[in-house]
Amino acid sequence: MKSRIFALLVIGATAIGMAGWVGCSSESEAKTVEVKLSTMQCSMCSNTIENALKEVDGVQSVEVNLEAKTAKVTFDDKVTSVPALEQAVTKTGYAANDKKADADAYAKLPSCCQVPE
Repeated sequence: MKSRIFALLVIGATAIGMAGWVGCSSESEAKTVEVKLSTMQCSMCSNTIENALKEVDGVQSVEVNLEAKTAKVTFDDKVTSVPALEQAVTKTGYAANDKKADADAYAKLPSCCQVPE
């Protein structure tokens, strides 16, 4: 008898615990933003930027448009953020939105990837 009561308590507690999971969604929706890349000059630049953005945790897709000097980035906003995306770009030597490129990284870029003065 005691074992039946214990079993019913365990089953009931499990059911109550699982009910809490049903109403609670841990899924996040993907967010898409456009990052302005004013200092991107060539296809080598776009490849470098695309690869840097793809390495950011939470990034799902990246579409770099060399002609428009932009990148469309889809990401999980519970994992990363726009400032993190901008930082990934600036650390490679390129400007992202209103954030300036890291000076040391910029100095190491090939001359074709540097903005003419």
